[in-house]
Amino acid sequence: MAMLRSLMQFSVISWVLLVCAGGCSRTDHWIPDSPPAQPSEFYQPASLQTAIPEQLVEYRAFRLSPGDVVEIIYSVRNEISDEPYQLKIEDRVRLVFPYQKQFDQEVTVGGDGNIRCLLIGGIRAAGYTASDLELQLKERYKAHLKEPELTVLVGAANVKIDELKKAITTAPRGQSRLVPIKPDGTIDLPYVGECFIAGKTVQESKEFLDKKYMEVDLPEVAVTVQSLEFAPKHIFVGGEVNSPGMISAPAPVTLVQALFQLGGTNSRADARNILLVRRKYQPIPEAILFDLESVLTPSKRAGAKFRQDIFLEDGDIIYVPPTELAKSNDWIDQVFTRGIRAVMPYSAEIGLDFGYQIRQAPISIHR
Repeated sequence: MAMLRSLMQFSVISWVLLVCAGGCSRTDHWIPDSPPAQPSEFYQPASLQTAIPEQLVEYRAFRLSPGDVVEIIYSVRNEISDEPYQLKIEDRVRLVFPYQKQFDQEVTVGGDGNIRCLLIGGIRAAGYTASDLELQLKERYKAHLKEPELTVLVGAANVKIDELKKAITTAPRGQSRLVPIKPDGTIDLPYVGECFIAGKTVQESKEFLDKKYMEVDLPEVAVTVQSLEFAPKHIFVGGEVNSPGMISAPAPVTLVQALFQLGGTNSRADARNILLVRRKYQPIPEAILFDLESVLTPSKRAGAKFRQDIFLEDGDIIYVPPTELAKSNDWIDQVFTRGIRAVMPYSAEIGLDFGYQIRQAPISIHR
């Protein structure tokens, strides 16, 4: 019996050591030692440069969200061009007939790009120069006039730009406009209407709005986007942290800052595989793994590692999982401490007798 007890104890100890060795093994982390494949967007000494994981590139930039207030600053490029001016919507032109004055008229290029003329009706004008429009009008008027002569004069050009300047100019801020991002992620701007910018960086928003003004035939207009106010962000943190719960951040906050605000990770945490779940204005959420341990490990590239810290968005979920060792300890506690021992209690003195004393029963003889 003593030999059987020793053999069982040796087997249990060997199994526990194997579990601990497996739980202490580390998974590969995301910070390779190779130099970055592309030039860094921020200057750093060569000794501090490191590659940025592809999964983190999109996440580490601050992005606009509903409730933020942005300032849109307008500038109009007045450039001298050798190319003839092409008519645009809302431009005004005069048609002058030197020999038939009764057909003189001043017309405005409509939203469809056409002008309405006497006798001939509508004709395309937007995108044409004054000379090109003259040739078209002469050809169309031949059906009504013999050898028609006319001249096209541009009475008012770039009318949309003048109207835009009036709409955006205010005494305290000049040619700019303060706009809040609505709950649906859009802002309202003159001539382009609703524009969805939630989830975009400031630079992406600028490029997007410049493109929108190009689409409405205002290539001379350029915008600058500035963040002025930030909406509070609600971030949910759970798992192996000292104080799990929700964070209400009044200003942009990163993943490392959020964890520190809740007291950091505890001794059971697998800090190399922290899960971040984000919906990012999509019905299907996205998720990445973040290596906090590697970022916080002192090294010559510590500054470069912190460039991987991620800006959080409203509604982000952070989950810090337990290590394999912690999960193994939980399993041992449930199976042996709360399971087998609770059903069949034993002590160190009795060992494998499971609470039963094995002894020979007394022999009594009754006569």
